[in-house]
Amino acid sequence: MTSRDPGRVNKPLLTEAVMFFSDQGIAREMLFTEFEALLDGLVAAPDFADETVEAVFLQINSRLYVRAAVFFTVDFDLDGYVNRLWNLPLRTLAEKAARGPDMGGGPIRLSCLGFCHHKEYQHSMWKPGQRGGKADLAWIKQAVTRNGLGIIGEDEEAKVLLTTENLQVVAEDAWYGATASQEEEAADSVDPLLEMTAEMEKLRKSHAGEVDEYLRQIGELQARLRQQEQEHRDELDRLRGEHADHLTIVRGELQDIKRQLEEQQKLNGSLRRELQRLQTRAPTGTD
Repeated sequence: MTSRDPGRVNKPLLTEAVMFFSDQGIAREMLFTEFEALLDGLVAAPDFADETVEAVFLQINSRLYVRAAVFFTVDFDLDGYVNRLWNLPLRTLAEKAARGPDMGGGPIRLSCLGFCHHKEYQHSMWKPGQRGGKADLAWIKQAVTRNGLGIIGEDEEAKVLLTTENLQVVAEDAWYGATASQEEEAADSVDPLLEMTAEMEKLRKSHAGEVDEYLRQIGELQARLRQQEQEHRDELDRLRGEHADHLTIVRGELQDIKRQLEEQQKLNGSLRRELQRLQTRAPTGTD
């Protein structure tokens, strides 16, 4: 179960996130590091237990423009853990995606059902549409603009540019097919200011450190839980052993009692026969 691509270097100044949809819009959003914790089974999502959830993987720059979107589905088991057979290279799908609609910062890279060059992943993808009276792309843009993920680099100008009313969606037949030079030119036109790089990287490292600490604490709790489970199993094994020993002793005592009873019965029988012989030999009153 993975969404990582070995040997791939992330493009700078892009925040990776995952958003989960419900019937009424976006139900939950998280940074990609948190989603990786779900994939690794370190945490669960009980609110998604026993469901197949529609989600989107996003790459967002510091001006809160969506640069790439991959629409995928993810299965959760009865306890809210991601199915361990789930396997999608989200970053590869995002970077190799075709040209999609303009979400305010130029055409994005889009990968979804019907718009994906990797046919082997089509069964785990879905196509954005409408829900809750609004387009799925508009839900995404509204959530990104709200910046609940805490992406650093927003400003008042970006907020004005990112109002959901400015969402421009091109016809579906034009969602892909742009040349590489066109995509690079669009990406270059929305690069953030260079002076924000140092602050952005510093805050990103700080956040990554906090996530690592949370994951470490989760690992310690899981190790402690495994230790307690092992101690519980050991105690059960000890009690079972003591019970088996006691049962063996009781069975032995029962066998001894049974043998004594059989011997007593044999002795009683012998005494009865001897009594009968004596009664037979004794002279009667007539004689």
